[in-house]
Amino acid sequence: MNFNFRKTVLFCICSLGWSFAGLSQADSVVQADIIESDSTLADKLYNSGIDKFSSKMYEAALADFDKAIELKPNFEKAIYNRGITKHELKDYEGAIADFDASIGLNKNPESYFSRGQSKYALGKKEEALQDYTECVKANTNHAKAYYYRGGIKFENGDYQAAIDDYTEAVRVKKDYSYAYNDRGSAKRQLEDYQGAIYDYQKALNVDNDLPFVHNNLGSAMRKKGDLKGAIQEYTKAIGLDNSYYIAFNNRGSARYDDKDYKGALTDFDKALALKKDYAYALNNRASAKFKLEDYKGCVDDCTKAIAIDANYGYAYLNRGNAKELLRDEKGACEDWSKAVELGAEGARTHLSGCN
Repeated sequence: MNFNFRKTVLFCICSLGWSFAGLSQADSVVQADIIESDSTLADKLYNSGIDKFSSKMYEAALADFDKAIELKPNFEKAIYNRGITKHELKDYEGAIADFDASIGLNKNPESYFSRGQSKYALGKKEEALQDYTECVKANTNHAKAYYYRGGIKFENGDYQAAIDDYTEAVRVKKDYSYAYNDRGSAKRQLEDYQGAIYDYQKALNVDNDLPFVHNNLGSAMRKKGDLKGAIQEYTKAIGLDNSYYIAFNNRGSARYDDKDYKGALTDFDKALALKKDYAYALNNRASAKFKLEDYKGCVDDCTKAIAIDANYGYAYLNRGNAKELLRDEKGACEDWSKAVELGAEGARTHLSGCN
């Protein structure tokens, strides 16, 4: 999740006129001037803090908010924005304390939302979810609260509930490209590939320059069997971000499915040039080498993948297949046995000829 706090509207400073008659009022005049001076100074410090926050001078902004609150202890806007500043400084516990105080003074939906962001940053997902829920109870048109709550539900594997929240987010904010993308991903998890394609395209209609959306659209198209369309979308993703190693791996996989093994090999090479410890790309490259009858190369890549992830069942399966063709039957049976142990689909059928 991205934490994206918006600047609060500047506090409106109103000057107060004081008039007193007679020396008997002298003590009251002095006290009133002190109160006015403290309040005005607090407002100035608050506005200064906002300006410094906008310039990303977080430590200086924090100092201004501290002084403003010292002068005006129940200055809710300053307390809230001090919490925002602490969050930016990764003082999440301190931020939560300020949001608690802000909620105690004024049950502002933004305070619930921001407290949810800080709790999420601390890994307190369920507490964050509760805060996002409080936020949307107070403001049924808070698109970000729906979006982030949907994100937690997605992480929890509750994909339909996540879809419901993303739908609320785009109801409020029709151009919310991230919400369309994530709703598409939730639909993909539920194997609604056509629905996923629709949402990814909606996201790209808003912003066509999001490489991860092109990558996701390619993956949904691949699931639907549209390999040419998938390759085109992965290529667009790479065109927008030539360091996108996942898109190289995915394009290689689509080319492999399309029986373009040399093209697949080239893409897996590029993915591994960008990320040397990418076990999936190593196993995929091994599969392409197997198809090109480079069995020794297949064994080498599977061995590297296993060194990175000792529980990678499909790498054992593929290495066993290559060892069989290299006449290493004992080694093949050992690898297939390990693949079965790790739950690799289809591995058990290879064991029939093993002692």
